Amino acid sequence: ILKAFLISFLFIGLTHAATNCPSISPKLAGNGPTEQVEAILNDVVCSFIDLHQQNNGTFTSTLNLTKKKIIPYIDLEYSTELALDKHWGLLDKKQKKIFERDIKNSLIQDYVPYLVDYPDWENINIVVNENFSQRENFANVKLLVSIEDNSYPLTVILKLKKSNRWKIYDLDIQSVSLIDI
Repeated sequence: ILKAFLISFLFIGLTHAATNCPSISPKLAGNGPTEQVEAILNDVVCSFIDLHQQNNGTFTSTLNLTKKKIIPYIDLEYSTELALDKHWGLLDKKQKKIFERDIKNSLIQDYVPYLVDYPDWENINIVVNENFSQRENFANVKLLVSIEDNSYPLTVILKLKKSNRWKIYDLDIQSVSLIDI
């Protein structure tokens, strides 16, 4: 579940930043969900575009960039809690941390090779819809993602949770939640 989340998150980010580099750091962006989503996606994508333009898209450099630019914006704890559902409460604190760590390592191990080889960074478009829904510290931000010559955009809803900052905990692609799969 979370593996698909990482690759989808990066794919969406790549599409958005292709036309919006240089990026603004999420730390300097506004505090609203859409402002944060736009800053996060731009930051991730611009970093990967720069990496590949410098012909430095090696496994190690991509791994380091993933750890620095993607993982910090995913709420692994909350995603893991939702994925485990009723079983989450049966785990002690150490078991929860081990499970989160293993999911993070699995995400990195399984998807960094795809990020290294991603070929077409410039032909994907993304639109962050400024109208979002928010209930307390949860928000849903709608994205429309398309390939340059495809007139039918893919609808993606990023689900965010705010503690000290907005983090993505799930995404719906065409109304299908990755956590619910």
